[in-house]
Amino acid sequence: MIGAELNRIRPIYHDKEALKAFWEERYRQTYARLLADRSEYGRYGVVAEYLLRTVSGGSVLDVGCGPGLLAGLLPRNSISYTGLDITEKAITTAQEQFPDLKERFHRTDLAHFRSPERFDAITAVEVLYYLDAEEFFGHCARLLKPGGHLVITVYDFEKGRELLPLVADRLEDPFRAEVYNAEKELRWHVLAGVFRKR
Repeated sequence: MIGAELNRIRPIYHDKEALKAFWEERYRQTYARLLADRSEYGRYGVVAEYLLRTVSGGSVLDVGCGPGLLAGLLPRNSISYTGLDITEKAITTAQEQFPDLKERFHRTDLAHFRSPERFDAITAVEVLYYLDAEEFFGHCARLLKPGGHLVITVYDFEKGRELLPLVADRLEDPFRAEVYNAEKELRWHVLAGVFRKR
């Protein structure tokens, strides 16, 4: 599924409206159902635990936040959460589920997101293989505080595994974990650490 999505995205990568339309369709057809399935929660739990142990009292920017799964796992009293997604349905769902965070969910992409604050962590759960990695790292450098953390997850397939050394090279002392869903026989990689600006 991811490989087919990548093939469809390449020709429209720089066409913002076409890309939004593509993700609206994919969210309605597949991701709304998938992300509501409890079998998807494992990697979000690892990401949340990492954030609780490293940036408690700080702020998190969740890139590709979908319906806000990560927001639901982070305590409001210790982590300030902001979510971005280009899919209107996902943002609407997140705002309905978390009305106290309504103003913290934004329908935009990372390139067009502007914030008066810089963040203690940026997360990208199942997002990085859809982006230009170097552009993504540039946005991380712009939006992260000095010593800020980057947390990514990728599905275990060739393109996802190819990204791991690229991301690890940008992290100080990377934390690595694997999440395996025995019921569906699916595996994800989690990679996190302090982001090194260049």
